[in-house]
Amino acid sequence: MLLTRFLDTISKIAPGDPFGGREEAIAKLNPDKIYLENVRSALGVSSGRAQQILDTAVRQGVFERFVEVVCPDGVAAASASRESELPEMVHCWQEQDGGLTEVVLPTNTLPKVVFYRLR
Repeated sequence: MLLTRFLDTISKIAPGDPFGGREEAIAKLNPDKIYLENVRSALGVSSGRAQQILDTAVRQGVFERFVEVVCPDGVAAASASRESELPEMVHCWQEQDGGLTEVVLPTNTLPKVVFYRLR
């Protein structure tokens, strides 16, 4: 039902046939972590257009916006609804001397990535 609301939202934003036969690609999106690039690719639109669709879905209550902090190995260490709610320090794994070592890194030195979650 929520996926239907998202698809309806897209239809309202992009009149005509916004999906172009891509409904299956959209249905494969992880509803707990939807990234801008996933929407852009699934719909075959520009990044700006995908952002507009996501922002509209947030305003209409279909999606919630989150931010995650990413460790150097690309793994998400923590997420929150706002960047200010992220922890000051996160635990990451780094390769040292052929093995993995847990390290604690300051959040403000690591990249942040926005993602969306289906409500």
